Amino acid sequence: ITAPLEPNVIIAGAGSGKTTVMAARVVWLVGSGQVRPEQVLGLTFTRKAAGELGGRVRRALLAAGVLDADVEAGEELILTYDAFAGRLVNDFGLRIGVESDQKMITGATRYRLAAQAVTQVRGALPGLAHLRPATVAERLLKLDGELQAHLVGEAAVLAHDHDFAKELAGVKPYRGQPTKAVREAQAAIGARSELLGLVDDYRRLKHERSLIEFADQMAQAAALAEEAPEVARQLRERFAVVLLDEYQDTSAAQARLLRALFSGGHPVTAVGDPF
Repeated sequence: ITAPLEPNVIIAGAGSGKTTVMAARVVWLVGSGQVRPEQVLGLTFTRKAAGELGGRVRRALLAAGVLDADVEAGEELILTYDAFAGRLVNDFGLRIGVESDQKMITGATRYRLAAQAVTQVRGALPGLAHLRPATVAERLLKLDGELQAHLVGEAAVLAHDHDFAKELAGVKPYRGQPTKAVREAQAAIGARSELLGLVDDYRRLKHERSLIEFADQMAQAAALAEEAPEVARQLRERFAVVLLDEYQDTSAAQARLLRALFSGGHPVTAVGDPF
């Protein structure tokens, strides 16, 4: 806790007091005059966790006598990763051509739009023909989310599947026929190629309506952080200390966003379990 401002990683199991240590670190840094409460940024995954972390930090600051209970201004900023990405895109998105009037969609709206992409498809989908339209829509949404979370484009997936298909073609047949495992893998490659086309249609529908999902927003925030260094400079000046909760659960997009903004020695405390 008494170490100077520097990056820290805390790895420990559930219930071992990682969040308590994070709160204590903030109290010491604020109490020793190294940072002001409003210079602390905390990120976690759920609104409930953000509320709990924010409450714990505030109570610790009050108990230590370094925060006025009657003053609302000057408090630490505790957000979810998604909310943080949303603020970045809204504040700085125009730097990479992203408009700020996008409407967030979740749940049933996502599914209805995916179902529309499936029903409006032109041509046959032999690899998906054995599935119900509802199942195809669900798989479309899952693939779209995974592509965004891992920042992987359609071309990279197709190139991977092309190489994999060549490997499968070279597998020795059994009694003159490809094995069941090979046939299933080949079918999966064909189905995924068709799903990628549906993902394109789904994204086009979202773009035409200025709609966005949390995964889209996180990918935009990562691109913004990597392509606009001025954004990282401003955030480093604003937030002297960054706390990352449940860091083991971050996606590739979230990790790249944080790396672009705060790597290189900025004071970051990341906590997570061994898994």
